[in-house]
Amino acid sequence: MNILFVEDELSKQRDVLKFLKEKHIENITTVNSVMSGMIKLKQEKYDYLLLDMSLPLYDFNGEDEDNNEFDAFGGLEILNEVQRRGMVVKVVVITAFDIIEDSTRRLDLEQLDIQMKNNYPSNYLGCIHYDLSSLEWKMELSNLILGEKIL
Repeated sequence: MNILFVEDELSKQRDVLKFLKEKHIENITTVNSVMSGMIKLKQEKYDYLLLDMSLPLYDFNGEDEDNNEFDAFGGLEILNEVQRRGMVVKVVVITAFDIIEDSTRRLDLEQLDIQMKNNYPSNYLGCIHYDLSSLEWKMELSNLILGEKIL
């Protein structure tokens, strides 16, 4: 199983990676931005795409972090590219936000899930709310990518 994980929050990235390694899933590539996610998807074939929704457009290089644009719906940009190119990859959104919004729209997770199911039916598997204090995200992730339920 080959997984691309697009996540800019390092603590969330570490938690998810630790969980996947506990499940003996080792072939995971991590990137931190919309553009690096798109580049990796063009370079290599992945079975799964674990995708944060709110992402910076570019990787930080340590010098111009303040100038980097942040896109509350950056994950949608990646999904649009996946669909446009006809890529065969299963997508799971993992977000820490209950509500995602920018200056033009505001979606709660249920609305986001419905939109993703409608717009990306051949790729989209589901949306997981990541909460460090809960085990629910682990159960949902395990169910979506491993087909198993964890109690």
